[in-house]
Amino acid sequence: MGISLLHRKERIIISTIEVINEVGLQNLSTKLIAAREGVSEGTLFRHYKNKAEIMSAVIDHFSQFDNAIIETTMVRELSPIETIRHFVCSYAEYYENYPAITALVQATDSLMCDHELSAKVKIIIDKRSDFLRRAIQDGQNGGTIKSNISSELLEDLITGGSREICLKWRIAKFKFSIRDKTSEMLDILLDAFTEKNNK
Repeated sequence: MGISLLHRKERIIISTIEVINEVGLQNLSTKLIAAREGVSEGTLFRHYKNKAEIMSAVIDHFSQFDNAIIETTMVRELSPIETIRHFVCSYAEYYENYPAITALVQATDSLMCDHELSAKVKIIIDKRSDFLRRAIQDGQNGGTIKSNISSELLEDLITGGSREICLKWRIAKFKFSIRDKTSEMLDILLDAFTEKNNK
């Protein structure tokens, strides 16, 4: 019975993400989630107290691979440039294999407006940004990345470029490879900010 309960809770999370992907966060309702699951709202509330609790679980799901991606990058003992590439491209590959999850990437501004969810969203964003910024700083300290730009700004350029590609991918109904486009964007940025004699 415990396993069945766990599976139902996980299915509700997946259904919620699919509904957000289709109708947007602003139109999300427990009625739509229940309909997607083929259950009553009452059944839904036996697993989650309310919509906020469902969204909290959805955000946890959204960040579930963060630690794995960070740990894999660190275990491989990559150079700073390789670390940046692996980290950013790992997310692009994850999104390519799970397009619906990108609805949450585009909804982070709205999620930050929710008092109960904003702290959790901020932790996720800060954790990803901090890891990327530290890799940039390592490259700058080691002389492989130019130090005439702040690590914060370069991280903003990479993260902002990734988010913009993600948005255009969604607008294009996922018709191009987000992984390839992200890799191309990284090539251009890293080439511009890599010390040529230390490549």
